[in-house]
Order: sequence, then C-alpha cells, then structure tokens
Amino acid sequence: MADRMGHSSTDVLREHYHYIFEGAEQRGRAAIATMLTPGADDPTEASEVA
Repeated sequence: MADRMGHSSTDVLREHYHYIFEGAEQRGRAAIATMLTPGADDPTEASEVA
C-alpha cells in the first residue's frame, strides 16, 4: 500500500496516517457488539425510555 501511495516505506505511511487507526480497536469492538445484539441496528426495535 505504501508503494502504491508513493511512500518510501510503511513507516512513512504509518507516520502520516496514524490518526486513522487511533481508536480503531474500540470502534471495531463496538461494531461487533452491535451486530451481535438482536435488533440493535433496527430502528423499529428501539425501546422506550421510562
């Protein structure tokens, strides 16, 4: 990927785009948890708050 983007190494790629990966693990975990929660992505299943 670094070569395709014109960078001399993966280190250069990492230095320039590190911000993209900050928090990626937490976002991934949250996305998986949402997929595993029945109805979590279905707005018609939204529960009412008492």
